Amino acid sequence: MILTRASKRYISLFLAIFFLCGIIHPFAVHLDFVYCFSSLVFGVLTIIWAITVQRRVVDDRLRLILMLCAACLLFHFFLQILRYDLISSDRITVRRYLWYAMYIPMISQPTLCLFLAVNIYRPKDKPLPIACYLTALFGILLILGVLTNDLHFWVKSFPYGIMIDDKDAKNGWMFYVVNGYIYGLFAFDYCLFVSKSRKCAGRLARLIPLIPFAIGVIYFVLYPFEIGIRLFGTRLWHMGDMFAFCLIATLEFCIQAGMIPANMGYENIYEKAYVPSVILDHRGSVVYKTANASYPFPQDQDLKIQSHPISGGSVEWTLDMGPVRKLNRQLEDATQQMENRNAYLMEENRIKKERQEVETRSRLYENISRIVKPQFEQIADLLKDRDHCDEKQLARVCVLNAYIKRRSNMELLAEGGELPSSELTTAIRESLEYVRLCGAETAMAGIGESDYPSEIIIDAYERIEDFIEKNLHFLSDIAIIVRCDDGQGADRRLAVQSDDGQGTGRRLTVQSVEGRGRSGMRQLSVRMMLKADDFVYEQDGHSWECAGFSGKVTFANDKQDLLIVLLYREGGEET
Repeated sequence: MILTRASKRYISLFLAIFFLCGIIHPFAVHLDFVYCFSSLVFGVLTIIWAITVQRRVVDDRLRLILMLCAACLLFHFFLQILRYDLISSDRITVRRYLWYAMYIPMISQPTLCLFLAVNIYRPKDKPLPIACYLTALFGILLILGVLTNDLHFWVKSFPYGIMIDDKDAKNGWMFYVVNGYIYGLFAFDYCLFVSKSRKCAGRLARLIPLIPFAIGVIYFVLYPFEIGIRLFGTRLWHMGDMFAFCLIATLEFCIQAGMIPANMGYENIYEKAYVPSVILDHRGSVVYKTANASYPFPQDQDLKIQSHPISGGSVEWTLDMGPVRKLNRQLEDATQQMENRNAYLMEENRIKKERQEVETRSRLYENISRIVKPQFEQIADLLKDRDHCDEKQLARVCVLNAYIKRRSNMELLAEGGELPSSELTTAIRESLEYVRLCGAETAMAGIGESDYPSEIIIDAYERIEDFIEKNLHFLSDIAIIVRCDDGQGADRRLAVQSDDGQGTGRRLTVQSVEGRGRSGMRQLSVRMMLKADDFVYEQDGHSWECAGFSGKVTFANDKQDLLIVLLYREGGEET
């Protein structure tokens, strides 16, 4: 147990006042209000002790129980002042019941100490054992037994008929039960304090609270026999004074020994700290300082002196800013390195991105060149002898050039994975415009619009271009209808008619006709209706798979008329 300077001052003051009251009492025994004087003094000491407990004990449960103990002591002093100083001796009944009432705080104190011991280091959400409540109930029954003594005389009996607490009154069996309850429960409480503090208090520190407890036991055992410390034949201390001294001293020693958790001893921890710091009073004098503090603090550019006002003075301490400044310099260097690294990474990423773009463009251009290589070779053959190149050859060059242009666009747009059907209709329309230069009548129509896998759009355009290139010399009429079917809604179909206008020549026209409903399956169909002297085409019924779609081409030939149908169905062939 380590007593701080403040604790030593409080304990010394408490003992001095206790002994002073014991010395003054024999000399003032014949004066009025002697009981009142000692009770008032001990009442003030009890209040001061309660205030210190309020500040030191942080557990609200323990603090409340200690406050109740102090309130019981004050209640005892109040009853003592009433009985011995304010109520006249001829009012026997009132004085007797005040005597009975003194057992209320005397029986309550050990019960409160039991709840105090049980709640030490006990979780707040854990309920108290039932034995605590049974003990409290038994104490209440004892209090009621004492207060109703006039009905049964189990506590005190008066053989001479005068009901007053003098030497003629005899003790009943309940008197011994009450005293056994008080002394036995106090002893049990001490055992609980010891068992709860084995890990936080030394062996000698746990024995010190026995000193005031033993003094109280000896005093109260000898009190009925008129044996005690006397001066000039007068007791030095009254029963209430001794009871308060023993209880407060025992509880205070338990607090100082750590048997009752309290918020104290900070000055010892402060003095052992290694942070240079001092606590000053309002005059600027040093009250406490840490182990390695030298005041006044030395002036150094790396030391920063901090100050903060507290109750009764201020606290000052120093901060070593050297490590902080060093760390700041390291952070600045690291930040500069990171900025340089980030700039290098950004430049590297930019170069990588540009290289990827160049590689992507090169790959696309190489792929496009490979795809349209046959068309370039045909153009080279057609333009080999430019002096003898006629209009039909130039028109054929235009058809090939249109295909190269539109096919290259499709390859570039195919990076997204899908192409709109409008890209196919636009490409076919442009190709047919140049086919017309070769002397063939053309017509083009599109029904609906949707997005399809790029492979489907490209495959359809390549097959159309392949057929046109192979049969361009024989074509006289060609009409193409592109139909997008998402499997929903009514069907809208087109018919192609040939009109012979007067003075304008023959023209192909597209008209709407009634048709059957849609098949409920997503599909893309291309119908080519041609008229030619001869045809070059693949075998009828040829089929293939492409991007999750099944493709099929069918031919229907009637002399000079030919119908070609390219059908792409999602998931499988049409049955």
